[in-house]
Amino acid sequence: MSNIYWADGEYIPKEQAKISPLTHTLHYGLGAFEGVRSYQSHDGKKSLIFRLVDHTKRLLESAKIIGVDVDYSLDQLIEAQIEVVKRSKLTNSYIRPLVYIGSERLGLDIIDIDRHVMISCIEWPNYFGSDAQEKGIDVMISSFTRQFPNSLMTKSKISGGYVNGIMAHDLARKNGFQEAILLDTNGFIAEGSGQNIFLVKDGELLTPSLNCCLNGITRRTVVEFAKDNNIPVKERNITRDEICVADEVFLCGTASEIAPVKSVDKIKIGNGRRGDVTALIQKLYFDTVSGKLEQYQSWLTSVE
Repeated sequence: MSNIYWADGEYIPKEQAKISPLTHTLHYGLGAFEGVRSYQSHDGKKSLIFRLVDHTKRLLESAKIIGVDVDYSLDQLIEAQIEVVKRSKLTNSYIRPLVYIGSERLGLDIIDIDRHVMISCIEWPNYFGSDAQEKGIDVMISSFTRQFPNSLMTKSKISGGYVNGIMAHDLARKNGFQEAILLDTNGFIAEGSGQNIFLVKDGELLTPSLNCCLNGITRRTVVEFAKDNNIPVKERNITRDEICVADEVFLCGTASEIAPVKSVDKIKIGNGRRGDVTALIQKLYFDTVSGKLEQYQSWLTSVE
């Protein structure tokens, strides 16, 4: 299976994709990216990219927030992602568009440094392993705090911004957990290391307000699923102790999909396995991305 990349308008084999060791983004982290998934359709005839337009719009918005101009239009970037999936011959894939700046010089001045875009496409199995979709994962509350909007733009997927999540995740793994939950600067629940978080309590779905969280596209999807199935959704500040007494907890994101949480800081959540609401949301998600549900077809882009 040959992976094909798109780099500044050219389709190239993975082996030919090279960047300079002086690439500015590599040193300082000023770049923007997206994570997009494609799934095999339920009839096995094609690949379906989930919410491609929404992801690509956010990529351009992220680049704008950090002051990096992109020379390609929304339509050009959408077409390039479709073509990369098609040329790579991958059905279930993870697509990674990256906006980065060049190698003309180092230092913090980015004026007149070239802007670049690269799109890659790889195979990516379930983020936490296939068993986790049913059995759930163990998480810990991290000692790392999620960035505040004044310290780093939190509505954009900035490459360097994920150092915070990587350190939290790595510490969790070293302590025997599969993931971390970060608090905001006021001590309220923020999100996972790279996922949004939902709690289920007394039939309601609770999720942190977007004060310091990424407005995740999977998060938006979950909210739509809940509303369409008459599950009340509340966005508000959530305290750390509310997680301990939640009926269900799950994380969501493009890479991790819908991941049930079975314990937090070794405190069992609910019955210690995937709950009914989480199972419903998870089923709706996988039925949607495989094209089974007619009402969500507008979220899918077909690659034949």
